[in-house]
Amino acid sequence: MERKRRGELNIKTIKSIFLSFMLVFVLAQLCTASNWGIGARALGMGGAYTAIADDGTAAYWNPAGITQVNMGLLLNGGVQGDWQMVDAVKEQDPAALDGKFGFNAAAGLTFERLALNFWTGLQAEEVVGNSEKTMGINRSKQGVLTLATEFTELVALGVNAKYLYLEEENFTLDGSTGKDNGQGFALDLGGLFKVGKLVRVGAVLKDYPLTKMEINGDAYEFPTKVVLGGAVKIPLLGMVVAADVESSLRSEGQTVFHVGIEQPILGILFVRAGGYQSAEGFSWTAGGGLKLGPVLVDVAADLGDESSFYATAGIKF
Repeated sequence: MERKRRGELNIKTIKSIFLSFMLVFVLAQLCTASNWGIGARALGMGGAYTAIADDGTAAYWNPAGITQVNMGLLLNGGVQGDWQMVDAVKEQDPAALDGKFGFNAAAGLTFERLALNFWTGLQAEEVVGNSEKTMGINRSKQGVLTLATEFTELVALGVNAKYLYLEEENFTLDGSTGKDNGQGFALDLGGLFKVGKLVRVGAVLKDYPLTKMEINGDAYEFPTKVVLGGAVKIPLLGMVVAADVESSLRSEGQTVFHVGIEQPILGILFVRAGGYQSAEGFSWTAGGGLKLGPVLVDVAADLGDESSFYATAGIKF
């Protein structure tokens, strides 16, 4: 009897490993997107997190995921681009800007069926086509209320109600040429489904507009998209392999693929890797984490042409 059980376990293990690596191999050939979001754990895995979403960043990736968190506190920060560009943005000096620079931050409190989050970001880059060098700075702020419920042990659904504030400002050597802003409301709808003990599937409709927005007199098109994801946990190894496919519903949108893996070591340390492909080519992401009781600390890096670094600290019960 014991030999039979071991044989069944080995067959299941082999099947899980085969499925996991086939999933990564296939999607790695298709990846066509950049990596930028909330949470170092997810970003270290290339943004393939829709079917995982089980920490303080769950509301961002899949609102249904907060049902997996009894209580969580999150602080997150990320920087994209060259650190030397901080002075160019701070001094609002387009002459000192060389490339792109971005920053995002998040803070949130998550309970099993309720979460409150605040997300903010800044992007600075040169405005192409102007007669003189111009720096454009885009700022965004979001306040998010998340509600979710678990209908059975296998199915959970969640919704984000989001307030968005967007601001655009251009700078020349003579100073600001004007500031425009807009505000509105949108929602995310998410579902999380368990297929046995080893496989999870997630689905999210993100940034569906509830109101219209205008910036500089032009209608703002919300970045509405549908994301489908899957995750497989390999028995014995404990490795998690995940993949997401993201389809934009915008008029000029594109399809995006994310892949990632996470390997725990003694249940304390975590090693992560992922990948994506931008217009410049394929780029890798990598990250690591430390778990001491309820305290979680994660870091991640984007190894592409525009290097990025992310750090997240949180508490999860």
